[in-house]
Amino acid sequence: MLFDLDDTLFDHHRSARAALAGVHAAFASSASFDEFERHHIHFLEEMHIEVLAGRVALDDARRERFRRVFAALGLAIDERTTDAVACAYRDGYMTARRATEGAAALLAELRPHARVAIVTNNLLDEQQDKLEYCGLASFVDALVASEDVGVSKPDPAIFQIALDRIGASTEHAVMMGDSWQADIAGAHAAGIRAVWFNPQRLPRPLPHYEADEIHSLVPAAGVAARLLRLLNAGPRASNLEPRS
Repeated sequence: MLFDLDDTLFDHHRSARAALAGVHAAFASSASFDEFERHHIHFLEEMHIEVLAGRVALDDARRERFRRVFAALGLAIDERTTDAVACAYRDGYMTARRATEGAAALLAELRPHARVAIVTNNLLDEQQDKLEYCGLASFVDALVASEDVGVSKPDPAIFQIALDRIGASTEHAVMMGDSWQADIAGAHAAGIRAVWFNPQRLPRPLPHYEADEIHSLVPAAGVAARLLRLLNAGPRASNLEPRS
């Protein structure tokens, strides 16, 4: 079983929103929170690419994205305040970290029956720390982070690295994640059966790859049974082509 981490097994959205709410209240309450959050999501994605490419250090990227957020909102911010904002966000995020509801129970159900790997577009140390903090690390056989292996989802190579590390083949693997492009399209390109974790019940983006869909990780026993059925089913031809 291959899993994405952020917003699949780990509730990144909750942690980020809680941290951002604290920053907004303390430093940017003159702007609407919705606008503040919208700009933060945009610049977080921009700077995340720079971090993964090794062009910007993580702490510098955090400061830079808040400079850009404040500038986009027309709010003045000096270097001292930038540092304070970045630290407040980091502290708030660390305090709010939580596994997605049902994640630990799901992995505990799967662990006796399947090897488990995490495939994530992020920094290795950052993701290892999340797994340890949330009590998920003991259920994971391999953590494959893009920063560590030099390739990112949806490139099929990162999925193959994960399979190699747990001694599995594409025919006997399932990938579950929340990102249609990174996780579902990536699994499709790698020839791996895909499961879309879609708690918001969003419509399927194009192209409509064949993929099972799960909206919650609870009840864990039922979700585990469903994943194990898929895992034991082997490949299916319709999973290898986009649906019209």
